[in-house]
Amino acid sequence: MEHISISKGNDKMGAISSVSLPPIVTCSAEACKFCAKKCYAAKIARLRKTVRDAYARNLRILLEDPETYWREVNAAVALVTFFRFHVSGDIYNEEYLENMVKVAENNKHCQILCFTKKFSLCNNYLKEHGSFPSNLHIIYSGWREMTMDNPFNQPEAHVLYKDGFTTAKDGAFYCSHSCFECAVKARNCWALQQGQQIIFKEH
Repeated sequence: MEHISISKGNDKMGAISSVSLPPIVTCSAEACKFCAKKCYAAKIARLRKTVRDAYARNLRILLEDPETYWREVNAAVALVTFFRFHVSGDIYNEEYLENMVKVAENNKHCQILCFTKKFSLCNNYLKEHGSFPSNLHIIYSGWREMTMDNPFNQPEAHVLYKDGFTTAKDGAFYCSHSCFECAVKARNCWALQQGQQIIFKEH
């Protein structure tokens, strides 16, 4: 029996566990028109076979044995205080988002972070349900020239490009490059409210 791969953290995120899916194939096709060539997750997956294989295995288990996928995600979240969905990849579909919500509701002790370009999928959920659980921080992620449909004023992430351009508005917060510290101190991404934005420097 295969098991999903749960990362225990990395240099930027610190000791924050996460589950990821393959880049590009699980992402918004519309968004990929703008950002696929610059995708950092896709670059890492190309360069590191173990990472690529782990992402592929997670997707395979999700599609072939979703009960195992979500049982193991829920078990991982139950053991930690902070968790992130998708260092690579994105919310697979509507059912996936609903399961993310269930995980958050089942683990109110844990703050859960997710960046997404699946705007319409999240908007449809919000139209029906009104909001996400307070411990599920879903941040809409922008890219140059890409239209971000955000009628519910979800928190947003924007890029500061190497040429100095950004789509962020004045007053946006800047990434501190210490994800675990921000999580512990409940600031930046982990504390963004409706209408607020965070800026990341282009990799």
